[in-house]
Amino acid sequence: MEALDPRALPVTTAPAQRLQSHVSFLASPALAGRQPGTPGNRQAAQYIEEQFRLVGLQPLASLGGYRQTISDRMGDNVIGVIPPIDHTARTRWIVIGAHYDHLGYPFLGADDNASSIAILIETARNLTGLSRHGIMFVAFNGEELPYFGTAEMGSQFLFHHLPPEVGAAENLQAAIIMDLMGGVHWAPLKDAIFATGAEKSPALYRRVTETRVSPLTIYRGGIHLVEEIPDHGHKAFSDYDVFRNQKVPFLFLSAARSPRYHTAGDVASTLHYERMAATVEWLRQLLALMSQDEAPYAFDAHRVEFADEVASFTSIVEQALHEETRIPGTSRWSLRKLEQDLEWLREVRGSAPTPQQLERLERISIRVQCLMADYSGCFTF
Repeated sequence: MEALDPRALPVTTAPAQRLQSHVSFLASPALAGRQPGTPGNRQAAQYIEEQFRLVGLQPLASLGGYRQTISDRMGDNVIGVIPPIDHTARTRWIVIGAHYDHLGYPFLGADDNASSIAILIETARNLTGLSRHGIMFVAFNGEELPYFGTAEMGSQFLFHHLPPEVGAAENLQAAIIMDLMGGVHWAPLKDAIFATGAEKSPALYRRVTETRVSPLTIYRGGIHLVEEIPDHGHKAFSDYDVFRNQKVPFLFLSAARSPRYHTAGDVASTLHYERMAATVEWLRQLLALMSQDEAPYAFDAHRVEFADEVASFTSIVEQALHEETRIPGTSRWSLRKLEQDLEWLREVRGSAPTPQQLERLERISIRVQCLMADYSGCFTF
């Protein structure tokens, strides 16, 4: 089976065209890859601020505008809010965020992560009226190396410098983080995204399962599966990390890596804008459901939803084995491994997870990620 060419996908609806316009600006050669501290990074921040203002997000009075300066050297987080219905000391806030920095020229970073910033802007446009919770839209700076995991990483900086309007960290109801939301390589996942992390919080997970938008397919899995990364081992890789580590309920959304990840081929013409538009509507509906939840979401760092993880990967592996829907470039050795994976998935369906079973599922996840990103040696995992 040949790889899907995203340049052949139509962009016909107005929402998709707006998303394409955002990405085309942010991932243009003029911004030179948006590396923190560069003119292109500052141009991106200015664009995001202007868009936040245009779609009706409000600045925080404590910041005196839409910027939270991380340092004069590297630049700012950009923040706009929808205030809560009644702002009291007990107000809870939902953070929805994505990073806007990238690696610098010649890497223009359309999927990573202009795609998510575009969705962030358009989600704000599509929310009307006030919410029970305050909703804080954040474009983070400094997610890429060498800032990842440091005090200058934008999401880390926000958490440790929460604006007075939010107050203490326990006032955070949840964080929704997006990364790599536009890429597509394998046809069976053309209209699919992955939702992970919410399994740690039962009420949040229930809202994720209740939210449905056609033609979008949501594959639910645990964050432990996302963090099995080909060639890197088990590690965090996006802005959800600080929220998870501080026991803030969170949801991490991604369409997964494509072969264009961190290459000069990650350009605006290679994204699936109609799926991104469906994601905007999915987020709008999810946030509407979340706004009904007055009680704080619980957080259990060890909680998994094993049955749903098994169901998700059973579906994916079945399609990966079918002759007409194989992942492009799958070798006969990888096919043999996938056959063994599917047999195991069917055996464990309905069982309670053991540590060994969770580890085996992580191996399957890393194999599938490896194949979708067109890495070599996928049969070795």
